[in-house]
Amino acid sequence: MFSLFMLVTLLLIGNKSVFPAGGDIKKTEMKKLLPSEVEGYQADGKDQFYDRQTSFQYMDGAAELYRAYAFKLLLVRRYLKADHPPMIVELFDMGSPGDAFGIFSYDTEGEEVGVGQGSDYGGGLLRFWKGRFFANVFAEKETPSTKTDVLEIGKALANAIGSEAPKPKLLNTLPKGDQIERRTRFFHHPLILNHHYFVSHQNILNLGKGTDAVLAAYSLPEGKGKTFLLLIRYLGPNRAEKAFKSFLSAYMPEAASLKTVKTENGKWTSARSHRQYILIIFDAPTQDKADGLIGATLKKLEKK
Repeated sequence: MFSLFMLVTLLLIGNKSVFPAGGDIKKTEMKKLLPSEVEGYQADGKDQFYDRQTSFQYMDGAAELYRAYAFKLLLVRRYLKADHPPMIVELFDMGSPGDAFGIFSYDTEGEEVGVGQGSDYGGGLLRFWKGRFFANVFAEKETPSTKTDVLEIGKALANAIGSEAPKPKLLNTLPKGDQIERRTRFFHHPLILNHHYFVSHQNILNLGKGTDAVLAAYSLPEGKGKTFLLLIRYLGPNRAEKAFKSFLSAYMPEAASLKTVKTENGKWTSARSHRQYILIIFDAPTQDKADGLIGATLKKLEKK
């Protein structure tokens, strides 16, 4: 037994473990997902990895966006082809399918091109998600063949990832009707909420790692703007109630009893709490519209 202990100790000296490190296993898995060659493009053999702590070295301030989700690891691979600009692939392990969809949903202003479980293409950049992975694929310089080349690399990666995964269940409780599906955002952090609809410089809704939130946009007739539905799920009713009181006090103190108020822009804001959920309507054209969205959402929550 002593000899066995000494053997294991010696093998562990200098961090040289007898077992592969968890990080190394993830890196190997991610490297296998990316093709070494596709459509004449060859990987340059200089893969780079970044985790939550080192991501700032690659993305600078943009790292905060990914760290607002459960981002684990980033693999950056560069592809080369004669007489073509280099191609870059950024493959993110987001920790869960929900957060892979979440980071994808942050920006969906481009064209859906049928890559992965959801994709967005514009200006030479392809963004897509599949399973727990999110990817950016782009050329260092845009050319007439950029879109074709980017899509081919993206499709090869998406096929390698394999099986799909469900979107966050919270999305199933959203009323349909006039919902603009590509403007539906899933997140945990107030940073993301304020980017799409500014609420407060303070975290008055107590958003964070333990909350799931979705912001859905609904179109108004005759192009008169959008109404927004914010739905948040907390870890329990007590936390939801505490956050609800915080929101009412900071955002609409004059409506603490009615929980509905007409704002300075002439539109309506309405809020309700239900078990471990908070529902808030922003920019409804009428009080009836706000109440209607609240009622439709509550009806779906009751069925859960």
